[in-house]
Amino acid sequence: TAPDGKTKTGRRNQMMLILYYDTAARISELLEMTVSQLHLDADIAYLTILGKGRKYRNIPLMDKTVSHLKSYLHAFHRDTSVDCPLFYARSHGKIHSLSHDTVETMIKKYSKVCVENGTSMPEQPHCHMIRKTRAMDLYKNGMPLAHIQQLLGHENMSTTSGFYAFATIETLSKSMAAANQEDIGVGKKWNDRDILEKIYSL
Repeated sequence: TAPDGKTKTGRRNQMMLILYYDTAARISELLEMTVSQLHLDADIAYLTILGKGRKYRNIPLMDKTVSHLKSYLHAFHRDTSVDCPLFYARSHGKIHSLSHDTVETMIKKYSKVCVENGTSMPEQPHCHMIRKTRAMDLYKNGMPLAHIQQLLGHENMSTTSGFYAFATIETLSKSMAAANQEDIGVGKKWNDRDILEKIYSL
């Protein structure tokens, strides 16, 4: 499997990809996350993301993701401050944030392993691919487009804001949970060109 959960770097990368997909965060948002942005013991566990324009948004986390995060924090953050990057590397005994290029290289590496194991992957894998894939999966499984835009921190909601109210974290959590339970193979048919264009532009 990729990443290899038997190594420390593999466990870090595995957690990073799980959270990246679950939250559909921008890669810059993922790399800038700190431990203090996690709220795992709230009634609805969530992550606070600092996005474009220095604007915050709260993203509910799935139960499995919370379980993974608690194990990850125990292994990687027992002796770090709450302002420590959530995902980091050590060099000469010092912690430093990961770079965009590091994650890009990681995704290409694991994509290659998946292809070698018989899994179909894009010819040119890249970071934004995960964000787009999450948005498409949620939409195919019935999550309202307005909620997807809110999840992604997309400011231009003029087209859909007249049809859907701005979601509370509870509403967003229920919407995501419902979409996650659906069988992706039995989702919406991709026959609406306007919707396709909106998803691809997110």
